[in-house]
Amino acid sequence: MPRPGTDLSVDSDDPINRSRLDLERVSTFLSSIVENIPAMIFVKNAESLRFELFNKAGEELLGIPREQMLGKADTDLFPPDQAAFFVEKDRRVLVDKQLVDIPLEPIDTAGGRRWLHTKKIPVVDRDGVARYLLGISLDITDRHEAEEALRRVQDELERRVALRTRELSLTVARLEREISDRERAESALQRSEDQLRHAQKMDAVGRLAGGVAHDFNNMLSVILGHTEMALSRLDGDDEHELFDSLDTIRQAALRSAGLTQQLLAFSRQQVVSPRHLDLRVLVRDFDKMLKRVIGDDIKLVIVESAEPCAVRVDPVQMEQVILNLAINARDAMPHGGHLTIETKVIQLGPEHVFAHPDARLGQHVELCVRDEGTGMDPDTLRRIFEPFFTTKAEGRGTGLGLSTVYGIVHQAGGSLVVNSELNSGSTFRVFLPYAAGRDSWQPKGGAPARGGKERVLLVEDEPEVRRVCALTLRRLGYEVIVADDEEHAVKLCAAAERPLDAVVTDVVMPGTSGVALVQRLRVLQPGVRVLFMSGYTDRRIVDTSSLSDLSAFLQKPFTPDALGQQLRQLLDARRP
Repeated sequence: MPRPGTDLSVDSDDPINRSRLDLERVSTFLSSIVENIPAMIFVKNAESLRFELFNKAGEELLGIPREQMLGKADTDLFPPDQAAFFVEKDRRVLVDKQLVDIPLEPIDTAGGRRWLHTKKIPVVDRDGVARYLLGISLDITDRHEAEEALRRVQDELERRVALRTRELSLTVARLEREISDRERAESALQRSEDQLRHAQKMDAVGRLAGGVAHDFNNMLSVILGHTEMALSRLDGDDEHELFDSLDTIRQAALRSAGLTQQLLAFSRQQVVSPRHLDLRVLVRDFDKMLKRVIGDDIKLVIVESAEPCAVRVDPVQMEQVILNLAINARDAMPHGGHLTIETKVIQLGPEHVFAHPDARLGQHVELCVRDEGTGMDPDTLRRIFEPFFTTKAEGRGTGLGLSTVYGIVHQAGGSLVVNSELNSGSTFRVFLPYAAGRDSWQPKGGAPARGGKERVLLVEDEPEVRRVCALTLRRLGYEVIVADDEEHAVKLCAAAERPLDAVVTDVVMPGTSGVALVQRLRVLQPGVRVLFMSGYTDRRIVDTSSLSDLSAFLQKPFTPDALGQQLRQLLDARRP
């Protein structure tokens, strides 16, 4: 009901008055629901844990007038042991910011001990700070007492049966129990062994991928470097007899690099280069590529949010997510159909997090990819993110597409929900944390690399990679000093006649790391700019976070243009 004294005879054409009326109606409606719902509902202040709201059902259940409850804490109302139990659960809800379910909670009331089923949920503001605690309790005393009575009857029946059959049956029961215990133990052992083998297999694949990536990416960098330089000597003459061969080599190397990245994505070992971006723009710019991939018989529909969809992700990885989901949808629609990609900003609340434990509370950007394809049965749906699992014919898929999506999304701090039924299509919903902001500088790409006259120290232990990097940088006009290990690099830096402008170094080298090297070099030349390179992807190895100031990272394999562009942008970046 409206508050006493509320003047409802206002100008309903006035937007402000109309909004105020709407708010009052909504407030009245919600208050009526809370007051009349047949469950105890209460709200506590997150800081003091004192009651700020208590409904009629709670008042009747406890037998205490709500006026005596409001402003009080559990320690004021309940015995010490019960109060301590309630406070511990409240603190857990507010610290973890997660729903806590208490299926059986004893409480002493004016009418005696009652048993409650309680759910406690944090109420957070836009900044993710818990301001209140909402509790909902159902009185399950009658059910609990009935279950206890039934349990006592069953125990008594079992006792009587045991007594009557103790003498034809003791040996048989003992034997059956031993057999049952053995079967359970064997079954548990088998499950444990299966889980251990699966974990060992995934760990082995991850370690193998990291090791292979280092060597393979080094080789691809050499291939791409020499191929690009050879193509540049043809001066754009695409009619030259060598052009097609060199271009084929380049494309094969790029595809090989893509396969390596795809394998690494599902094991979450990719080095990411996150940046702030509007997901709407990324999807919009990817439109032409998607249309080429899905073909003419599938209509692409993009539904764009009216507000910015700000996230902080690796744009290349996010394009890979969209591409893999689009390819999956295309293969599910062999006779054509509609592929819809939608972006929007949403709030994930306690109900969603309760149903999906890997999700997080708060504001998110949703990327929804929906098709009209063949759909999936429940057994297939349970396995779609397993690496190497595929329902496609032999030679049509690697089984890494959706596992790649899963790895990238979770590495970005997001989560996924999939809905699908046979012959009813599939919907993939990707949730990424909302993250407004901008990066200090971003690689632009596209245009040919600009050179310079600066002095650059190149440190690389692989001879072929060192040679192709030095050739690239010298062709761009830089003065290049080359070192093959840490001690050599430090000596060159110490003996240099004039300061270095930048250091280009591998991250992983025999007996040391690029990070350790740069820490020594910055003692000699504080603030020198650093471009790290690596074919490794394990985040425990490739950790340059302590040197983020005026530093950048370049993932192998890379083209000469990428090396030149990254170095030029690093040199041109303003100091923080």
